Amino acid sequence: MTDWVSSALAPLHDLTDFDCGVHEFNDWLRGHAVNAIARGTARTYVWTPLGNDRVVAYYSVVPHLVARTELTTSFAGGLGAAVPGYLLAKLALDQTLHGRGLGAELLRDAMKTVVFAADVASGRLLMVDAIDDHAAAFYRKHEFRPTAGNPLRLVVKIATLRKALGLQVHAATGL
Repeated sequence: MTDWVSSALAPLHDLTDFDCGVHEFNDWLRGHAVNAIARGTARTYVWTPLGNDRVVAYYSVVPHLVARTELTTSFAGGLGAAVPGYLLAKLALDQTLHGRGLGAELLRDAMKTVVFAADVASGRLLMVDAIDDHAAAFYRKHEFRPTAGNPLRLVVKIATLRKALGLQVHAATGL
């Protein structure tokens, strides 16, 4: 358990000092996350210290279709040309939190969000496009598997996430 509050990005959150060390991720949070929420193209969730609105970590989730040709038969599950799911579009910790093992905890938070979304809106997979080999190795430790022909594009079944998180089966479907 951490000393962080996880919540949906809101106007009250202070993004000014966030620095994960990756310019693209810092800029996206400050310049595009709010617009993505307004347009309905991504949802961003942030961590803030207890009693403070300064963002120290974030992740963004996007509904996504994965081309069946990118997947093994097991991941595609006999579905059509595209398999529904979610894309973990961003996942970043402020540099002040690096080296403390919190990346796995932030990923776990994101995975819970996706499982809950799948309970409401369905979806079979969670996909991520790792920014480099180091990031891909991080995701592989958490049961993500590379897609066909791209070692930086990784995928995991929602059912696998549910089991790994110890979450109950969705009450409405019994699945």
